[in-house]
Amino acid sequence: MIKIVTDSTALIPDKIVEELGIKVIPLNVSIGEQSFKDDIDINGKKLTKNLEDNPKGDFPITSQPSIGDFVELYNSLTANGDTVLSIHMTDLLSGTVHAAQQAAQIADGTVKVINTHFIDQSLGHIVTSSAKLANSNEYNLDEILSAVDKMIENTNLYIGASTLENLVRGGRISKAKGIISKLINLHVIFEVLPKDMDLQVKGRGKKTFTKWLDKYCESIKDEQFEFIGISYTGDDTFPLVIKKRLGEIFPDAEISMLYTSAIVSTHTGNNAFAVMTCKKWS
Repeated sequence: MIKIVTDSTALIPDKIVEELGIKVIPLNVSIGEQSFKDDIDINGKKLTKNLEDNPKGDFPITSQPSIGDFVELYNSLTANGDTVLSIHMTDLLSGTVHAAQQAAQIADGTVKVINTHFIDQSLGHIVTSSAKLANSNEYNLDEILSAVDKMIENTNLYIGASTLENLVRGGRISKAKGIISKLINLHVIFEVLPKDMDLQVKGRGKKTFTKWLDKYCESIKDEQFEFIGISYTGDDTFPLVIKKRLGEIFPDAEISMLYTSAIVSTHTGNNAFAVMTCKKWS
């Protein structure tokens, strides 16, 4: 059989993880002297509250699982001859996929590691779809890998942030851009691409997001999607607006709206959002 592994930034409800037999390896969050396992000891809401309650406190530091943790998990899954397909978040925000790749070279059995170049529900959609294919026992590894490639090719992820401060403090964006943001309170929207987080829109105030949403909805109105997801931190007012607009355009679509993980919350800060889609490809 083919066993599916992912990391805790794949925003998948626990019930689905259990039903599909997906193995999730947690990333780590450190706040001062305290250490937490993502989605086990801490989640996005708890992390956001900590930042709000302690604005001058220690900034959270995120880190990938150890190579040893990966090797231990891989060996437990391949002991009876099963193959592992390990599907992970973009390397733009974490070294998780690189740790997985190194562990795959050490592990006893057959392990294939994929860098999806995405995160959050986009990653979750690719993982759950792969698990369904694997569990059907009708597809071999090469066929599932081909499906993963097609999903990655047809996925888009946009992140809106009310401040660049967290991305700067976490070392995910240049300090120069962060200084500008701090001075004029920029609202920004990035598209997550394989090699960069491409700045799409910047402006003062919430109207920046509203104008972007108008253009975005117009650009996708004729598309057909197999997945639409919205994730957020902090206040859900604007994410609910996004969901309503998308629901009007795609009345038959199931639009998932979830509070994001502690890892993503650390990087985006409060009152951020993400819009994720995957076009129908089969």
